[in-house]
Amino acid sequence: MVHKTPKTPIIVIGNGLTAKVMCAALDYFNLEYTQLIPARSDVTDSRTTTINLASQKMLSHLNLWSFSAEDSTKITEILVSQKSFGTDCFDTKNKASSLRFSLDGEPMAWTIENNSLLQSCYELNLQSPSHICVYEGALSFDFSPLSVTITDSKGTQWQAELLIACDGAHSQARIAAGLSSTSLAAHQKAVIARINLNRFHNNKAFQRFLPDGPIALMPIKAQEAALVWSATNKVADTLSEMSDSDFTYQVREALGDGFSALTINSKRGIWPLNPSITRSMGQPGLLLAGDSSHSIHPLAGMGFNLALGDIAVICDCLDSARNNGLSFSHPSILTDYQAKRRVEIEAIIGVTQGLNRLFSHKSFQLKLLPSGLIDFGLGVMDMLPIKKQLTQIATGGVLTSARLFSDI
Repeated sequence: MVHKTPKTPIIVIGNGLTAKVMCAALDYFNLEYTQLIPARSDVTDSRTTTINLASQKMLSHLNLWSFSAEDSTKITEILVSQKSFGTDCFDTKNKASSLRFSLDGEPMAWTIENNSLLQSCYELNLQSPSHICVYEGALSFDFSPLSVTITDSKGTQWQAELLIACDGAHSQARIAAGLSSTSLAAHQKAVIARINLNRFHNNKAFQRFLPDGPIALMPIKAQEAALVWSATNKVADTLSEMSDSDFTYQVREALGDGFSALTINSKRGIWPLNPSITRSMGQPGLLLAGDSSHSIHPLAGMGFNLALGDIAVICDCLDSARNNGLSFSHPSILTDYQAKRRVEIEAIIGVTQGLNRLFSHKSFQLKLLPSGLIDFGLGVMDMLPIKKQLTQIATGGVLTSARLFSDI
């Protein structure tokens, strides 16, 4: 038996960070919605996320940054190298890397605890006038020119003018709509852990390109760092299964003498890396946001910033449609959304895919070249204008313009 619920202008599906921030942004713009979350979906996430300047401004506007401020660590410099890091890598004036990104001491980004941001979103969402509904089992979708109808396995039915899918890389909504996703197969997994550096990190992030993939450290707390080690599936599985002492040794060896005192102070996690991009970011009455539309290699830890860009632009598009008296299923909303997001998404994916293949040279033609030549290539990039452009793109708000990225 079908149980129909009252029609709502917008439905948001998903229960992760993207969905929760999407709801907070809709509330900010006074846009009515219903959020659909799966039953038994106790969300926790022990990972960390890198938030760039534009995204930090956006979270501040949404009253989400103050909640997570004590669990955030600023990043003032990012050091990139193909060689190992020496004992002077934490010094203010060091030559430990071939490529260095900074904004003259100002924060480029922040590392935040995912669980902290989730809690901030949860507390803010509790104040929302909109509804949160729990669905059971698999969902079926019926898309029509003017609305979308969603039915769960128990027959509960929801209807809206617009569905915003924030339900991840394996999005039920995207699959039901027949929107194809192109895999950018990395054939890699990421091993994550918390590291005690046993010294202050000086707000520096480190990334070294290894033959099987990059290893990165993002600063957290005073003397800790979040480790993300991307490697081929076989190597990653080996790293995740070895003893703590063996893993500590491998991390020290991978990073260099500058990290000889580090210790592991958490359990290890392992995540498959499946970067992908959809040919279309939706259809009339359906918009894809975050991983449901694109997922990238965690090379720079910036993937969630793309999701925040999606959210910011979606809100601008919906606010404009409302002001012009248009239905939220109007085709112009999708056209506007895609036009404002494609450039940044394709640029970031191109950079992350390209750098991973180029400098993790075992998987590319550069396996025939000596490591010194590859490091020379990074050094040349450090002197070219492209480095400044990459720095600006990484701080956000350059390739995407949105009210939430501005001073409003």
